[in-house]
Parts: sequence; C-alpha cells; structure tokens
Amino acid sequence: MDSGQHIRASFVQTSDGLVAENDYARILLSPVQGQVFSDHLVEATECNCLIRPLNGEDISVYIDDQPAESLGFLRDGYALWGRLATGDHPGHIRFCIRSENVDLLYAELDVRPSHLDYETDYQFMRADLEHISRELVYLLPDQTRISTRLIDDRGSNLDFHQVLDRLFNQLVRTLYAILKRPHRRLKTVQHTRAVDRAQGRDPDAIVDMIRSPQFWTHSGTDLPHLPLADGIVCTHLRETHRHSDIDTPLNRHLVAYLKRLSLRARPIVHTDLGHRLKIYVDRCLRLLPLPPARRGDALPVHLDVRYQTAFALIRDLNRALAPCKGGPFDLSFRDTHALYEYWVYFTLVHSLCDMGFVPIRDDNLFHLTNRGLSVSPAQGESSAIHLRRGEHSIRCLYNMTYTTSAGRALTHDLRPDVIIEVYNSNACAGMPKSSRERAIYAFDAKYRREDYNGTWIPRREDIDKMHAYRDAIGQVIDTDFQRILKSAVVLFPAQVDPAYQIHAFYTSLSHGIGGLPLLPGDANTLSDLKAYIKGHVL
Repeated sequence: MDSGQHIRASFVQTSDGLVAENDYARILLSPVQGQVFSDHLVEATECNCLIRPLNGEDISVYIDDQPAESLGFLRDGYALWGRLATGDHPGHIRFCIRSENVDLLYAELDVRPSHLDYETDYQFMRADLEHISRELVYLLPDQTRISTRLIDDRGSNLDFHQVLDRLFNQLVRTLYAILKRPHRRLKTVQHTRAVDRAQGRDPDAIVDMIRSPQFWTHSGTDLPHLPLADGIVCTHLRETHRHSDIDTPLNRHLVAYLKRLSLRARPIVHTDLGHRLKIYVDRCLRLLPLPPARRGDALPVHLDVRYQTAFALIRDLNRALAPCKGGPFDLSFRDTHALYEYWVYFTLVHSLCDMGFVPIRDDNLFHLTNRGLSVSPAQGESSAIHLRRGEHSIRCLYNMTYTTSAGRALTHDLRPDVIIEVYNSNACAGMPKSSRERAIYAFDAKYRREDYNGTWIPRREDIDKMHAYRDAIGQVIDTDFQRILKSAVVLFPAQVDPAYQIHAFYTSLSHGIGGLPLLPGDANTLSDLKAYIKGHVL
C-alpha cells in the first residue's frame, strides 16, 4: 500500500457532521456542543467521534500521537467511538489510523479561536508600544523640541536631545570623580607568607618565630642553620595587614544602578546617545568589578555628594530612556479595545518608518515630565507625528476631529482614529498645506469582529462608518462641499484568511472602502498592511 498521498484525507461537511474517509477507513465527527464549519472546528466544541475501517480489519487509532483508548474511546467490534473535546487552545487535531503497523488514513482538522485572546493581545501590544515609542523618540532629529514640565507647571518646549546630552555629560563627570576616589573602608586581613631565608633577610621574624610557637608551621624541610625546638621547622610567618577595600554597600548600589541604566540604553544603542551611554557605563562597570547590591545592603545615612548626584542623574536618565507612561500605558486589561487603537496608530507610523520615512517632528505626542518621558496622544486630543522621505512628507494624526462648525463635516462631528495626510513636496515645504497637493486616508481601529460562515470579517456597522467618513468629511468651499478622503479602512483583529480575501469587505478595498485584518503579534497581517500602504497610499 502506498503510504504517501493515498492515505491522506480531508474533512468535509455532511448532514451528519464532518467526515474524512478514503478506501480504507472513515472518521465521523458529530457536534454535541459548539460550532462546526465546512473544514474546521472552533474552540470549546465537543463532538461524538466514530472511527471504523471499511474493509473489516483490526485498527489502531492515534489522536495527536496518543492511542484513542487512552483518551476514553471504546471498541465496538472493529470500530472505535468516543467523545472528542477541542478545549480552549487553537491549533490542529491529527488523526492516524493504522492496521498491522501500516497507515490506512491520516487527516488533520483545524481548531480556530472562537474569541479574541484579550490577555495575550494586551501584553503584546503594551510591549510593542513601548518598543515603537522608544524607537520613534530617539529617531527624531536633533533640535527636536518636546513639551516639558521639568522647569515649571506651565511647561515649555525644550530640545530633547540637548536635555539628555546635558544629563549624560553631568553623569560622566560625576562618575569620573567617583572612580578617581571611590568609597572605601579599612579591612583587616591575615596573610601567611614564606620566610625569606637568605642571609640578612627577615632576622627579626625568624627570631620571633622561634620564640613564639604559635607562629610555627610544620614542614618536612630541615633548616640546619636555624635553632629548632622539638623537631618543629619554622618556614612561614603569619602577619596581620590593614588595607582599603571598595567592596562596600554604597559601591554595590552604584553598580546595580549602572546595570539597570545599561539595560535601558540597549534598545537605543543604534543612536548616538545610546551608543555613547552604553560604552561609558560598561566601562565604569569594568572599573568597578563588584556584584550588584544584595538584599540587606543598606545605604549609609549620610551619602557622599558625588554618589547623591550620580544616583539622581541615573534616575533621570532611566526615566527618559523608558517612555512607558501616559495614555496607552495607563490602560488596564479591560481597556484592550482602546489599547488596540493606540497600537494601530503607532504600528502605522512604524510601518512608514520601515519604508524609509524618517520622523522629523511631533505635535503633542511626547512629553517630558518629572515622571519621565511619557507618550500621551490622549483620546479626544489631536496628536501628530511628521515624517519625510525624499520629496514626500506625511503627517500621521491621531484622533483628528472634523467639526461642522469649521465646515469640515456635513451633519455632525466625526473623529477617525488615524488620519494619514500625504503631501507632494514638489512645492516648497514652507508653503501652506492648503496650497500643496495632498491625499488624505482614514483608518479606524476596531477590536472586534464577527463570524461569517467560518470566516472572521469586520462588523457591518464598522464598514458603514467608513462610508460615513468618506461621504461626510470634507471642506465647504463657498457653497460647495468637497469630499477629501481618498479611502476609509477599518482595521480589525483577525488572521490572514483566503476565504476573507474574496469577501466584498476585502475586495472593496481597491475602491477606497473596506476592512483589513491586523492581528497583534501576527507577521502576515502586518506584511499585508505594508503592502496595502505601498499599493494604495504611497
């Protein structure tokens, strides 16, 4: 019997359930609870399973490489039957039917998720947002001015790179002063050394050893020129020394601080500041070959001013190197749908950077506070980041509101999650935006979906909202209303599915309306998003 393609079978839907069969055996799955589709099951589905040979042979059945009997299946003549539960883990169920160590039938059945995995998506999006935020802010050019409240409560714009350079230079000077004369303490150590028996060396030591038996050591070597007592040979002298030692709790705390700073600098090591910071901190750690502070290592009550300054500067640099405060990072697990909106915005910006665009300025996106660098495109407030590549410039806006009072919306205020404005820079960059050629695209993030015959699609009301955006957002010029959106696309969490790619919500993307899957942690959907941007936006 050919053990290749002839034994493989696919599941097809019948009136009885899902069936996989060939000339040798048959598998029937009849649903008890849950959903069964044409070629797969979903999570939390239970089925009655009947497996039987078609030629009356004794068979052995393995499900995911486990004997069916060990899963509770019972024999009825030549057939086996039992209850099969998919559980709550997506993946595959593999069936293998054998007779006398010969494979008769092999079939696989997909188990697809029935609900969104909030916990996994939440953790991934938070980590991805921190990575993208940190990368974006350090890709901003020098002289980038960021709103800060380090000076007063009103806040002012400061050159972000200049602030960090000042902190770094102060830290270098402070650590140099510490390494020149680190904190030390006297330590008493006893050494046992060999007595130098050369003529004129260690005479007092030899006399002291002879007169003081507590210093005598046993040796098999005879020293005939020394007066010995009771067969004891005097060859070594035990001495007490006091010397300074830098292995103190204060220095160990400094090492712990520097190690944390080195870890924070690692993700931005490709930038000038990150490179310099990483090299200098690692050099200091080599010059302080100590373990980090341990539990119970108490700091002295009165700290040396150099150490006080170093700890404060390291703390400030740590805050600036970790933009994990503000809007998206203040959301709890129950706000995963809102976190998805933030993540979609930063993913779109990061995708444009992967295509060669470089950040040149931000508007109300990053803020430097005494809590650290925060990312705060708060909902309800418009924020933007500006990108450039050659002659093209892009403005990516978050929560841009189009109001009826300004003649930007027809019937009521509308606020897409993300607006991408692409400018043709054939005109002078200093010209007003209204006089430069531009194309505007809207994206809306919806952390929800619905099932359509076993295929995840965006909800119909979300697609309807895209029609509303494209029809009702524009500009009143004189008495005419001109629509300005070239497309309006809803992004929803689902995997790439060939069945969805023939659905009307997907095929309509070429006409400027539709839904595009974008699942956190899924490289295929991210690749499709970049392909859509290259083909329809840029």
